[in-house]
Amino acid sequence: MKGFRLSVFKTTAVIFLGFLLTSTGHLAWMYRLMELTSADISYQLSTVAGYALQAVGIGIFALLLKLKRKSSRLIFIISTLGYTACLFPAILSGSFAFSAVFGLLLSLLCGVIAGYYLYELTESGGEHRAALFGIGYGAATIGSWLLSVIGGSLYYGKGVLIICSVLAVLSLGAAFIKAQPSESEQITADSKPKIKLSRLLLLCGGVVLLFSLVNNIGFAFSASAVQGGLRVEFSRLFYAIGLIGAGFVTDKSRKYGAVCALAALVIPFIVLALRGELFSAAVFWAVGYFAFGFYSVYRVILFSDIARDKSVIYLSGFGLLIGRVGDSLGSEINALMSGSELALVVCAAVLFIGSVFLFIRLFQIMYVPAAHSKNEREIFDDFSINYNLSARERDVLRLLLDDKTNKEISEEICVSENTIKFHVRNLLKKTGCKSRVELKTVYRSAH
Repeated sequence: MKGFRLSVFKTTAVIFLGFLLTSTGHLAWMYRLMELTSADISYQLSTVAGYALQAVGIGIFALLLKLKRKSSRLIFIISTLGYTACLFPAILSGSFAFSAVFGLLLSLLCGVIAGYYLYELTESGGEHRAALFGIGYGAATIGSWLLSVIGGSLYYGKGVLIICSVLAVLSLGAAFIKAQPSESEQITADSKPKIKLSRLLLLCGGVVLLFSLVNNIGFAFSASAVQGGLRVEFSRLFYAIGLIGAGFVTDKSRKYGAVCALAALVIPFIVLALRGELFSAAVFWAVGYFAFGFYSVYRVILFSDIARDKSVIYLSGFGLLIGRVGDSLGSEINALMSGSELALVVCAAVLFIGSVFLFIRLFQIMYVPAAHSKNEREIFDDFSINYNLSARERDVLRLLLDDKTNKEISEEICVSENTIKFHVRNLLKKTGCKSRVELKTVYRSAH
């Protein structure tokens, strides 16, 4: 129990401190750019290019993690120290070129840091990953909101550098907390997807990308309906509440969390329809940011579940990676079509229709149980229960069934090869088998 609580604390702390550090630094750089150049150039650099580079950073972390999984903390340490170092020239420099170059480096390192804390979430978050992510991200968003409302001037001077330096130290400290990885569990869904991993990833990526585009474009054309009716800073507070609520709902039921994420796409259209009714439009604007929290949790947990369930842990951050690609593309579309609200509405509507079709297909695969026969997850669970297998023995069995050697299994779940041999002997003893081949035969006979 103590190990579990420590793991939960570490995961939440790493997410909270990592996101608060990077979001605070990004806002400070954005404000500095607005002092040094025009609003259009600042927008292109901090938003369009910034989001794209964050996606690249997440991809870099995924590649490094795949090549050498045990180097994850070292990567995080280097990227956090690099991020803090780049903050000084990005914010203090009076040169636009210097600020732009170091600010773009900040965005790249921000992606690497995000890749790390999403890996920690998938590796150590256990069955409450959605709630831990929602709490960590939500608390960091509230912290960012408090800084902008109570001490907004901090973003324009050396004060933000002190705050970010402290956050960096705390982040590194959280990363060094020793906590055991959580025991593996199946995704909280009604059925395990019966689809090749490549096709499943393509479908999930398409849904996340379209959701991101619709959200970005939708909030752009609906913003004019509430201008002067609601302070933009307060949108972060509603978003934070939505994140926390979405985390608990998604932990309770993955399918409910997914449906709420889809419903969030409708809100901007409602806000637009209420133009002229300032109070009603402002209420739905706030509801839109609350609902946006469900999408933010959904895109992360969707890929976290797949990464955990399919033993492809390096894909933990791909939900955010694809989301950032959509954020960058959506921001660029908003800039190109800023003079035509009708074009934005039509574009968002077409993308919304496409996202609904893809979402329905994904929902059927992920969350609708097979009608006539047991799926692979049910067979595996029944087999494990019948032979009284522990959580770690289930991990070993799952990889053993994929024809992994003891060495490969030990590298996959980060324990010694002798420990794997011990678990394999227990598996053979419990199932009454004399060899791995016989164990596979006994398992397949359960189909």
